[in-house]
Amino acid sequence: MRKRTLPLLLPALAATLLPVAIFRGRRKYSGHARELLDYRSSVSERTQRIDTVLAELGEIVDALRRHATDLDMALDRLTEGEEELDKEADELRELAAPEPLHLLHMEYEANLERALRGIVTAERGCGLTKQRHRKPDDEEPLTYWKRGHANIVNARLRMGEITEVLIAWEPGRPAVADVSARVHKAHKG
Repeated sequence: MRKRTLPLLLPALAATLLPVAIFRGRRKYSGHARELLDYRSSVSERTQRIDTVLAELGEIVDALRRHATDLDMALDRLTEGEEELDKEADELRELAAPEPLHLLHMEYEANLERALRGIVTAERGCGLTKQRHRKPDDEEPLTYWKRGHANIVNARLRMGEITEVLIAWEPGRPAVADVSARVHKAHKG
């Protein structure tokens, strides 16, 4: 009798243990998938806010270069924008990226710091114009505004490229946002 029950018990035991092993693996994957979706959502929201502020500040600094805006208004908005971006940068540092995205996440943060330096540079140019001993046609503030504008614009462009990869990344694929990836994408698309 024992010989007959053993062959019957083995398939029954396998039928009960197999779904447990399958669902245990799925539960783990869905946890990672949920974390990835949360990360993407958070990155998307933050980067949109950051990009909007940088676009506005870049336009203001460009207007300063062309002498097409009020200096005090521009300085006030640059200061407000710097504070907004500092807050976003602090929150971005606290955001946990999936391990394969750590380097790109850090590069995004570094470019945000570059944009912030550009804003500070533009603010310094505004400060130079307020000094009493400066001539009205002094070119030094213009140099600060050009440098600040270049930092803001170039950092913003690079941040856009990185954001695209951070949001579209899928597990098992490389997280690359360099020149070779742009060239490959251009030839592919």
